[in-house]
Amino acid sequence: MPSSAKAKKSRVLSSRGEVKHILLVEDDPDLAVLLKDYLEAYFYRVTSVANGVAGLKAILDSDFDVILCDVVMPKMAGDMFYYAVERVQPHLCERFIFITAHGESPRVLEFLNQVSEMVLMKPFHLDDLLEMILLLFRELESTINKLVVPEKSPALAPVPPQTELRPRLQI
Repeated sequence: MPSSAKAKKSRVLSSRGEVKHILLVEDDPDLAVLLKDYLEAYFYRVTSVANGVAGLKAILDSDFDVILCDVVMPKMAGDMFYYAVERVQPHLCERFIFITAHGESPRVLEFLNQVSEMVLMKPFHLDDLLEMILLLFRELESTINKLVVPEKSPALAPVPPQTELRPRLQI
């Protein structure tokens, strides 16, 4: 019964029963196919593009729950793509997970340190990708569910003294 196993995984990976939509921005066609197939096996809907220019067109056409983005790509690199998204769809910036094989590059490190804690260094295990996606969903849900605390607490009204309750009469 592999289909029931997949259905159970689906419930875990897509909260509230809705299918999550992932934008995959990756220039390596083999890696893009591998990631797309893997994520779709877990019932994610994946739109795959090869660079930031195509990614920008995709986010103007659709909304995404996660943006999985390579950092070093032709036409428009991941950092430039992020800044373009910040201008046109700023709410999506908190949904980025970056992947890179260029962790030693000062330019890449500086960018990643400024914008995100969600980074996978290539090569990575596919289970780590799933865990990071779930972590992102938890963080997004926790920021939505946080209560807003006023800067200055209002003065509390005095609590009236408690009156003594009479015991019930038993008949």
